[in-house]
Amino acid sequence: MNKKLLFKLVALVAAMMCALGTMAQEAYVNFTPEDSTLTFYFDNLRSSRSGTTYDLNTESNPPEWNTPGIYYYLTRVVFDPSFADARPTSTYQWFHLMIKLESITGMQYLNTSEVTNMGYMFSGCIALTSLDLSNFNTANVTIMDCMFLSCSGLTSLDLSSFNTANVTRLYSMFAGCYGLTSLDLSIFNTAKVISMENMFRSCTSLTTIYAGDEWSTAAVSQSNNMFIGCTNLVGGKGTTYDENYVDVAYAHIDGGPSNPGYFSEKVDFLRGDVDSDGSVNISDVTTLIDYLLSGNADGVNLSAADCDQDGSVNISDVTTLIDYLLCGSW
Repeated sequence: MNKKLLFKLVALVAAMMCALGTMAQEAYVNFTPEDSTLTFYFDNLRSSRSGTTYDLNTESNPPEWNTPGIYYYLTRVVFDPSFADARPTSTYQWFHLMIKLESITGMQYLNTSEVTNMGYMFSGCIALTSLDLSNFNTANVTIMDCMFLSCSGLTSLDLSSFNTANVTRLYSMFAGCYGLTSLDLSIFNTAKVISMENMFRSCTSLTTIYAGDEWSTAAVSQSNNMFIGCTNLVGGKGTTYDENYVDVAYAHIDGGPSNPGYFSEKVDFLRGDVDSDGSVNISDVTTLIDYLLSGNADGVNLSAADCDQDGSVNISDVTTLIDYLLCGSW
């Protein structure tokens, strides 16, 4: 081959590779029906992908991929490592009605620092059993309406990183989450929330909701049916569900008969670990009985000793503790 022609070809290939490398990257979603998978990318390879690609949605606009042809059949969602460089501003309805979705992998590559709307993000995902959202940055989120609505299969939900200081709407956020037995909302700051209507509606298995010092209902103006159907819910001091109080009136940490509430305070001790050795066993029964007989509280964790969580330590706590050791549940 002529040397000049060879040099021209090399130069042309180099130019093409350079152009490819500098081509603008973009965030997009790719659906491949062959494996029923939705994959999120941020790169310059969109035109080479098989399947169908979609732009990300914004604000309260439904995503293009939210169609019956996808959400009735999709089983898997993947966030490609490249998506870590994307900055979506909305996750509104991203997985809405994906009734067969069983797994979401690569969630650590979803950067939500600029997201303002998470409404309906997982609503209707009845096949999901657990969600670890501990990597979520929600500092700019204002809307979480129906975020987990009808996620009836969920038994585990980690919201430990949620910053809700700017959230104004929590309408139906957990409604219909039949499988959840506890919710840890101790990190939630609800000072700006105006809507909590139907927030825990029909959470029939829910027994415990943890709240912290920044939980507030001062701005709430909409709370109808907030707790309706939460028949197994018990506050930290023993307040049980009352069908006459299903709005915001009991949406606070339980203060006992004088100030009943449906929430429990998040505490840093192991229930029943009376001697604070990190485990619950027969020695805790002995320590508790010794305390009740002598009145000497040295070495006794009185908070952990309130085994029946009625606000006082007495012989019923011994009975509750023994029952726990025999059956393994409180």
